[in-house]
Amino acid sequence: MKRISPLVCHKTSISLPASSYRKMLAAQKVLGRNRVYLSEQEIYRRLLKLYLKNWRGHGRKTNRLRRYNVEGKEYGIHPLYVNQVLHAALWKRALHSGESISRILDFAIRTYLSRLMEHMLCRPVFCSVRSERNFTYWAARLGKRTRKYSDFFINYTCKTVTNDTGNLHYVQATQIISKSGLSPWQILDLIQRAA
Repeated sequence: MKRISPLVCHKTSISLPASSYRKMLAAQKVLGRNRVYLSEQEIYRRLLKLYLKNWRGHGRKTNRLRRYNVEGKEYGIHPLYVNQVLHAALWKRALHSGESISRILDFAIRTYLSRLMEHMLCRPVFCSVRSERNFTYWAARLGKRTRKYSDFFINYTCKTVTNDTGNLHYVQATQIISKSGLSPWQILDLIQRAA
């Protein structure tokens, strides 16, 4: 199997509905007004990680991809740069459920973008008067949520168990590792091998 690393970027593209892309740009501007500067790619990365953490599918592997680009909707092609570990975990999830990474990201924007904004804006930035006023609003919104998530790593591994004539058996695993309770040395180790 090919070695993958969280330190190497995987470059690809995604197709997003114009409405989802506008929603992401609006969120980026709100974050910027509160002195939280995230690039499009960093927002995508954080949303995709939230999606993987919250997916609870129990069904069988699908036999085909679901249709995504519906006629009559306006779609745009945008770059996506994520590390190889995150891309591998997303690809595994996409193959299992029959959804493209574009569809996964579209769903993540519509579902998890507000949660991401609440998490980023619930603490005041003391160099900004507006941020100090707004953080109570965002903290109250986050406080109403029943589930609260600490920061986490995603690790993906794939190992070939058997590969001989007529028999191929391999194991793929995605592991969610919470950062709470980890020592600084464990965090440094996970930065080298997890997304």
